[in-house]
Amino acid sequence: MTDMEFTSAINLLLNGDKNGLRLIYEAYMKLIYAVIYNTVQNKEEAEDITSEFFIKLVRIAGSFKKGSPHKTWLVTIAKNMAIDSIRKNKNTVSEYDEPHTGGIEDEAVLSQDMKQAMKTLKPEEKEIVDMKLLGQLKFKDIAKITGKPIGTVTWLYNEGIKKLRRGLSNYEQEDS
Repeated sequence: MTDMEFTSAINLLLNGDKNGLRLIYEAYMKLIYAVIYNTVQNKEEAEDITSEFFIKLVRIAGSFKKGSPHKTWLVTIAKNMAIDSIRKNKNTVSEYDEPHTGGIEDEAVLSQDMKQAMKTLKPEEKEIVDMKLLGQLKFKDIAKITGKPIGTVTWLYNEGIKKLRRGLSNYEQEDS
């Protein structure tokens, strides 16, 4: 979705047309889910927060500053909602589910080979790879969202990509 298309979708939302939300949902649901899941590491919680995200988007559409990078705005909101959820549940949740490659949305997109390779990534590598590949965010935007130096972000991304290549290569050899 281009900046112009996003601004148009936000304008639809601001005028009470829910079609704007549908357009944004279709374009960014996978990215938002991935960002949230990578933060909370719990499928059900990530699904709940993703739903809450799109409900909240209707309420806060007017706070989007036209001309600013919309993906960064969306990812920052999603990441903050996930962090808030962790803080809120810190006292009530003692243990998260075992991490896995992703939810229903990811499984529909990723091949078995890719899912196997994704298991080799550390959570912070997966988060950055998802933001870069699914969200098509720039490294400087990912650095801003994650609070990591840009050098660390690019290093983690490159390490993640190397692991994915090795994982895909190893997995293909096992199938032979």
